Amino acid sequence: MNTLSSPAIVRMIAALTDHRDVNLLEASLLKTVADLFAPGWAVIFHLGSDDVPEFSSSLRDGIVSQIDGPQTFAELVSTTGVTSFPIMSNARKVLGYLLVHRTPELSTDEQALMADLFRVYDNYLAVLRDSQIDRLTGLLNRRTFDDQLDRALGLIRRAYHDNSDDTSKRKVGEGNGCFFMGEIDIDHFKSFNDRFGHLNGDEVLVLLARILRSAFRKTDLIYRFGGEEFVVIVYVDDRNDAEMTFERLRRSIENHAFPRVGKVTVSIGITEIRDTSIPVELLGRADQALYYAKTHGRNQVSFYEALVASGEIEPYHNDPDN
Repeated sequence: MNTLSSPAIVRMIAALTDHRDVNLLEASLLKTVADLFAPGWAVIFHLGSDDVPEFSSSLRDGIVSQIDGPQTFAELVSTTGVTSFPIMSNARKVLGYLLVHRTPELSTDEQALMADLFRVYDNYLAVLRDSQIDRLTGLLNRRTFDDQLDRALGLIRRAYHDNSDDTSKRKVGEGNGCFFMGEIDIDHFKSFNDRFGHLNGDEVLVLLARILRSAFRKTDLIYRFGGEEFVVIVYVDDRNDAEMTFERLRRSIENHAFPRVGKVTVSIGITEIRDTSIPVELLGRADQALYYAKTHGRNQVSFYEALVASGEIEPYHNDPDN
């Protein structure tokens, strides 16, 4: 049994809850487990859409002694010396599992300590998720976008650095993957509220959020930005892939039967996220592309970089005085 003092354990719990980002919180949990129990390895699995446990790929840098090979949850949980702990929502729904491997196995007292630690973790996770989620649509909210964007840009800069010998010369369409941000706005949304009422307008937002979830991968970030506006950050092969991805989304929405209001369309503005990007410029470029789509017929996808190259719009210029 680990003989850490009570103050030391309290400090570890304080460190565990010292994050507002779920991914960083998971990494902190693994570090706390390592400090308390010195396991051979510890990993987190999330439950996927089919309730199949999937390895938490967001934790590649936070894993305590990473496992070897693409082993499944079933293979790992049946390994001798592995103890499994469920990660719960505030509604007591299982969200995933933490697997801890150690020789000798965790004692009864250590498992009890881990259970108490998880009560703290689960409660804090519930509060954190509640603060990050838009209650109507279940998507990430604008506040979370602002909080996470700087961190996301850091990850993007690292990815560009890893995939290119000279990031300053890396261009769209050269392969190895690129990051893009799409700003999505529902066309004529005010008229839905005026004609059908706000409750039916809310139903449009909820259904659109479902379409967004089905159109993108779990690794993509989807936000309700405010009102009828949404933002998506995706990682795709190149510019053509980005255009096709958002064009498929546009067609899916156009062809979807919204039971209360009939046909719904969206306008979409896209811009590339470069290793040199900063938040205000990203939003400004996406806004310009979205504005072009809205003022040139709506129900279309506009690409900022293509519009600038063709001379359709002027390059974005950030004027802090306006």
